[in-house]
Amino acid sequence: MIINKKIWVAVLALAFLVTGCIRDKQFRYKRQMEGTWSISEVREHILYDGTTVPISSGDDIATLTLAKPEFEEGIFLDYSFALNTGAFAISGNFKTDESRQRAFLYYFYCESLFGCDLIATIEEDKVNKQVWSFIRRDDYNGEPTHAHTTWTLTKVE
Repeated sequence: MIINKKIWVAVLALAFLVTGCIRDKQFRYKRQMEGTWSISEVREHILYDGTTVPISSGDDIATLTLAKPEFEEGIFLDYSFALNTGAFAISGNFKTDESRQRAFLYYFYCESLFGCDLIATIEEDKVNKQVWSFIRRDDYNGEPTHAHTTWTLTKVE
C-alpha cells in the first residue's frame, strides 16, 4: 500500500514537472514572438495531379504585430495583421502548440466559431526569422483546388 502511494506521488510530481516545462517553453516562445514582423509571401495552387501553379509572391506584403494581451498572462498573444496595401486587416489571439510546430491565428478568416482559424506549420524557428506554411481551399480556373502559402516573417522591432 505504501509503495502504491509512493508511485502515485512520483507519477503526479513527474506530470507537474513536465507540464511546467512545456508551459515554460511556451512562455519563452511567447516573449520571443512579441513585436512587429514583416511578411514576405509565396502562393501556389496545388492541382489534383500534384503539380503546382504559381499564384503570387512578394516581399514585405503584410505586417504582423504580436503583443501581450491587456488582461491575460497566459500563453496567448494578441495579433494584428494587415496587408500593406490596406486592403485587409484583422486581429485576434495567437498561440503555438507545445512543441512549436504549429502557429494558430484565431478568427483569421471570419468571426465564426468553425473554419476561421489560420493554422500554419512552423518550418523555420529563429529569433528574428520565422518561416510558416499553410494550405487553404481555393479555386483555379473555376475548379476547386488548394493553395499552398509560405510566409517568411522577419522581425522589424
